[in-house]
Amino acid sequence: KKTLGNKDAFYIALEKALHNYLKAKLKIETSEFSKDKIEELLAQKQIEKGSIQDFISLLKNCELARYSPFSEVQMQEDYNKASEVISQMDKQL
Repeated sequence: KKTLGNKDAFYIALEKALHNYLKAKLKIETSEFSKDKIEELLAQKQIEKGSIQDFISLLKNCELARYSPFSEVQMQEDYNKASEVISQMDKQL
């Protein structure tokens, strides 16, 4: 939340937070991270398909943000979405 407004720092921090969350919950290493692998592991844990898609979408936004203009509104939306998705997944894991 501290980096809202600084696009590069925000999306780096968000991506790192999403990865760290998965590492803690699924007990996997960063080297095992690919979107396909994440989808597969979350599906095995019976996470709702919508939550998985939202999580993958956030990861994609983190990647896209480095190469395209993103507004503060988009950053706030992604921050809110990340909070929501992690909360939903916590209830399912």
